[in-house]
Amino acid sequence: MPEPGFRRRKRQDHALVLIQELEESLADLPRVRRLLVELGRYYDPVLGGGIMDLPSQRAIVEALEAGRPDDARAVVRARYEAYMRDRAHLGKTDIE
Repeated sequence: MPEPGFRRRKRQDHALVLIQELEESLADLPRVRRLLVELGRYYDPVLGGGIMDLPSQRAIVEALEAGRPDDARAVVRARYEAYMRDRAHLGKTDIE
C-alpha cells in the first residue's frame, strides 16, 4: 500500500523527447516539419526564444531538402547541446 502524503515524481522533459524524435526522423521531411513546429513552441528563457529557433528550423529543412542529413543532424545536436547547457545550471542534466 502506498504511503499517504506527498510523493515526488520525476517528470519527463517533453522537449527532450521531441528533440530525440526529430533526430531519429530526419528521413521523413513532413514529420520533421511537424516536430520543428512543436519544438518552436517551447520557450527557453536562457536562450531567449524557442528551443528550436526559426533560423535553426530553416537550416534543418534546407539541409534535408538539399540531401544533407548530416548537416541537419549537426544543427539539431547544436540546439540540443545549447538546451542541455541551460538545464545544467538548473541542476537538470538528463531526461527525467
